[in-house]
Amino acid sequence: MELRQLRYFVEVVRTGSFSLASKSLFITQSTISQQIRKLEEELGVELLTRDTRHVSLSDFGEQFFPCAVQVLEGARSGVERIRDVRDLKVGTLGVGATYSFGPIFKKTVLDFNRLYPHIKLNLVISSKEELLRRMLDRELDLSITYKSPLGDDRIESHFLFQSRLCLVGRKGKLSALGKEEVPVEELSKFPLALPSKGLQARDTLEDVLFAQNVDLDIRMEINSVRSLLDLVCDGNLLTIISEEAIQQVRGLEAVPIAHPSGRMEGCYHFLKGEYHRAAALKFIEILRENNSSK
Repeated sequence: MELRQLRYFVEVVRTGSFSLASKSLFITQSTISQQIRKLEEELGVELLTRDTRHVSLSDFGEQFFPCAVQVLEGARSGVERIRDVRDLKVGTLGVGATYSFGPIFKKTVLDFNRLYPHIKLNLVISSKEELLRRMLDRELDLSITYKSPLGDDRIESHFLFQSRLCLVGRKGKLSALGKEEVPVEELSKFPLALPSKGLQARDTLEDVLFAQNVDLDIRMEINSVRSLLDLVCDGNLLTIISEEAIQQVRGLEAVPIAHPSGRMEGCYHFLKGEYHRAAALKFIEILRENNSSK
């Protein structure tokens, strides 16, 4: 059974004539007659009663006709739904980001929502490990994080920008140092509030400190980057975090840490080999534009 056979059958019933149906469909009358015969042979019944002047539904045709109309309507609706998804008029998109990507993530989300208001966004702000789990569980279409030194062969990563791990304090706390970079061994001089272990900035700091004989003066740890920066803005503690995390945060200044392991690559990630939704590709396009305009 083919959709075209159903379409020919419904049009013949609608017009009451093979000749009128052929004119409406721009197909020869013999083609329509042949295809409807094939449909009847497949079903094992006559759907139409025919005479020289008129065509009408048989008892079998009376039962089959509304089903044929429903199938054609379903197919038409399916095509329209595909077109709507392709044109970003309907659908959902799951996007995750780590805590450090607040400013660029926020702008991209707002721009995307303004341009494609009919796409429902499911947003998750969490650790890289949690975002990876959600991607593998197909709860997220993509995520935005710093790239780990040890990659995952299930993930496809694409570079966005280079960032650095920095010593961060409120305005005036670091300018007095008069240095463009802070040596690792000098980090022990500062009272610190650090992101909790498991957050990417903290993991990068652990890489920097590996095999270094440096004891940090850690006064507190917190798993919220936003709350951490609020504490640093309003107090005397300093923190160590990526320079990207303090973009658009007033009242802070940063000095990069002088160590090659302190360089961080901001990336967006897909599941390797998976289909990428049109909405996901458009989100990445806006993300790249926003990153290039920083």
